Amino acid sequence: MREVETIRNHGVHGRESTLRMFAWLFAVAMVVAANGCAGCGQGIREPLPEDSTPGSGTSELLSNGGCPKGSKCGIDKALLASICPSGNCDTGGTGNAKGIYAATGGNYCFKAGNTAFFCPEAFVTIEKGLFLEGHYLDDPSNRTQRPVHARFEGSSTSVYVYAIHGDGTRLTIKYRVNGQDYSLTGAEVSKLILQVPGLSPGGSSGVSYELQFFPVQTEKTAKDGVSRYELRYRNTTLPDVPANWSRHCEANDEKADAFVVSFLEGQRVNSVSASVTDDATVTTMACESGSIVTCLAWGYTPWDVSTGQRDVTRDYVYRSCLQAKRAAYFVGASDFKSYTKKGTLILKRDQYGYGFEQDTIPRVEAIWGPQGAVCFNPENRRRPDAEAWAGQDPNNLNTHGVPPCSPADWSLQGKFATGPAEKQQEPSKP
Repeated sequence: MREVETIRNHGVHGRESTLRMFAWLFAVAMVVAANGCAGCGQGIREPLPEDSTPGSGTSELLSNGGCPKGSKCGIDKALLASICPSGNCDTGGTGNAKGIYAATGGNYCFKAGNTAFFCPEAFVTIEKGLFLEGHYLDDPSNRTQRPVHARFEGSSTSVYVYAIHGDGTRLTIKYRVNGQDYSLTGAEVSKLILQVPGLSPGGSSGVSYELQFFPVQTEKTAKDGVSRYELRYRNTTLPDVPANWSRHCEANDEKADAFVVSFLEGQRVNSVSASVTDDATVTTMACESGSIVTCLAWGYTPWDVSTGQRDVTRDYVYRSCLQAKRAAYFVGASDFKSYTKKGTLILKRDQYGYGFEQDTIPRVEAIWGPQGAVCFNPENRRRPDAEAWAGQDPNNLNTHGVPPCSPADWSLQGKFATGPAEKQQEPSKP
């Protein structure tokens, strides 16, 4: 009898122990989730050299492996939200000094005479037709959408153009004649000249432009698959005065790719913070030198190139790259400054291996999310000079509360990493 009672009691104790173990494991899981999936970071670092000091931020190496392709360790979707609520951001500056639509020092604004005037950022396709969206340089808060008309080259007859898309960065222009719909892609897009009338901060009348796209075939396209175009425009405000064509994306150098544009479908990018808003009506247009196109060329497309399907994890890494490329460490703290300059060498890698080239990073500068640096090691910053930091004490920089990268693990928030490259290396080309 005692044996039976012992057996019964053993069964009860076993079930109670199992329940207690389950409850404990569940509690641990909840703590891990609440702390940014910290446990998922195990195994993502390569071995440290024997003479290195863990947590120093100067000799840590980042590798893939903690999260396989997909989202096993998850992402913080809250960071995909817009950084700039309506009215909180002011574009300002000359051209685009923040490196988003064009590199710092460049210009992505159409000129009126010799003065930069209107900064185009996206084509918008809605029920009313096709519009060009942007802002005025001298009145950056005055954003506008102007209707787009069209004519064929060599003809003055108007053509109803109703949509522009950037399917996988490939430009497609759709128009209608006598109730029949047509599409232009590839070299054929140059046959159509787009017309944008009435650009003026003060009213409906003002400066008018004509735009013409020409596909650019480069070795880069064969490598990264990004379709590139030269955009030529001219001011047609005075129809009796012959207007000369200008190349969009003015830069400080005369390299051919300095005047190249490409497209991002279905997303609008803020020109101050680089925060991204999903919008199926929008096709963003940006210069080759800015982070929008460069990150696409690095392999960080928000879609899977093999299927064309948008992927939330890829999108998260792309938005993180927008900040990392231009060293916008503190965007999440409303410091919208870019702490780099054109030609600065960096090493880069992402947790999932999406990028075309994955560098080994012996000295971690920062790990990034869509709202800037998740962690930052000031001693490894890519621009240590006083100019970049506006006279701050180099030994006591204002990091806006962003913690150091110690250890250099991926996290729920940080999926993209950068580090300073060796000075003797040549700048990497996207």
